[in-house]
Amino acid sequence: MLVSRTQRRARGFTLIELITVITVMGVLVSVALPSFREFVANQRIRNVSFDLMAALTLARSEAVTRNRSIDLKKTGTAWNEGWTVNDGTNTLHNQQASTNLAISDSSGLGVITYGKDGRTVTASTRFTITPSTTMSGVSSRCISIGLSGLPSSSMGAC
Repeated sequence: MLVSRTQRRARGFTLIELITVITVMGVLVSVALPSFREFVANQRIRNVSFDLMAALTLARSEAVTRNRSIDLKKTGTAWNEGWTVNDGTNTLHNQQASTNLAISDSSGLGVITYGKDGRTVTASTRFTITPSTTMSGVSSRCISIGLSGLPSSSMGAC
């Protein structure tokens, strides 16, 4: 069976059409990429702040439940290297390191201890979570521990 010349042309794309589509896609990706970086950085800050809030809440809850002191300790020299929640002998939670983020606390503490009444034994502090390199459009988050030991989170610097 012979295929006519017009049917053969309608089967695929020409090279010029393919190059045009790839060029347009490249332009669209280059326009969208910077805003996507900001979105990813904001989500990373939000996730780490929620992880820290969860660890503080866990430490407070376990201190009341077990009727003994519970510690939230940083695992390295800085909070972004991770932290653990333990009761002195047992590790209740272990958080891995957070890359490309800076986590600092206002009191310079290495350990936050919750007493059996759910209040912090150590001085109350505020954590600031920011990207390690300055990026426009990326906002920091603040986690503060109140007098009752309950942590709260807010956007912006502390």
